[in-house]
Amino acid sequence: MSITKKDLSIQKPLAPIYLLFGSQEYLIQHMKKTIIKEALSEEEMEVNLSSYDMLETSVQVGIEDAETLPFFGEKRVVILENAYFLTGSKPKVKVEHDLKRFEAYLELPSPDTVMIIPLFHEKLDKRKKIVKMIEKKGQIVELSQLGDRFIYDLLSSIASKLGVRYTKEGHDQLMAFIGPNLMQLANEVKKCAFYCYGTDQEIDQGVVLSLASRSLESNVFLLVDQVLANKRREALQLLSDLIKQKEDPIKLLALITRQIRIVYQVGLYQKDGYTQQNIASKIGVHPYAVKLASQQAKHFDLKWLEYVLTKCTETDYQMKTGGMDKRLALELFIHSTAKGA
Repeated sequence: MSITKKDLSIQKPLAPIYLLFGSQEYLIQHMKKTIIKEALSEEEMEVNLSSYDMLETSVQVGIEDAETLPFFGEKRVVILENAYFLTGSKPKVKVEHDLKRFEAYLELPSPDTVMIIPLFHEKLDKRKKIVKMIEKKGQIVELSQLGDRFIYDLLSSIASKLGVRYTKEGHDQLMAFIGPNLMQLANEVKKCAFYCYGTDQEIDQGVVLSLASRSLESNVFLLVDQVLANKRREALQLLSDLIKQKEDPIKLLALITRQIRIVYQVGLYQKDGYTQQNIASKIGVHPYAVKLASQQAKHFDLKWLEYVLTKCTETDYQMKTGGMDKRLALELFIHSTAKGA
């Protein structure tokens, strides 16, 4: 389910603990700042706000701070960054975390402390006792899937605060370049807004094309588009540019294969009458990726896409077995699938 503005609102009284996780780092940071502002005044932040990196500091240190009374104020805010012990990931850490100590705190959290755990990670390990306790005693907010309208409204608001209008055409182009990564989108909108400020120029498609950065994924999307549209020369030029940027050919082929497979699956499901939202749920990708793939799928025969996927598999085998130079294998893949000039 997509995030709404209501999901980002903070209700009072404040919960004793907030676990903010997901793939949208911008929203995680935004919500963290909102909670801090609700809990503390500017003056109180000087003495009652502390942050600990769980990759370098034990959770016990954070708990001890959380159990300390606030200094000349009603609340203390304690932030635990990078708490990967709440997930299935096991990054290298310099310290030992006593999770039993954390569980004991969660049994009776301090009424004077608001604990915030901002975690830039897509999944929690919900089997863990400590995750279940946080859910019971506080609030867990997932900040991942975003609807296009939500993204447009938020970016439009950012541009407006900088004195510039953000157009729908500019938005569509930026989404095609970057995808639904709000942190990157916000940075690009700010860059475009600074360029347009003081003029009558809006952030339209032309400005985005001139200024915005393209992600690797959007470059691969464009490359696939060129291959499927038989634009061989353009595809080879883009491939050359990506390799000059030190992109690994095996990684590029993996992304190309993934994109073509998405186009194929979208075409298959659309043929059976599925909506874009249904398809996104079926194949496990963001609805915006389905929207873009559906635009590609309607131009290509499914049999042709099956052939291209077969060529992807053959090229992957040649690369990984050393049967052919990796760059040459990719170039031959483009020659065999993009028949145009």
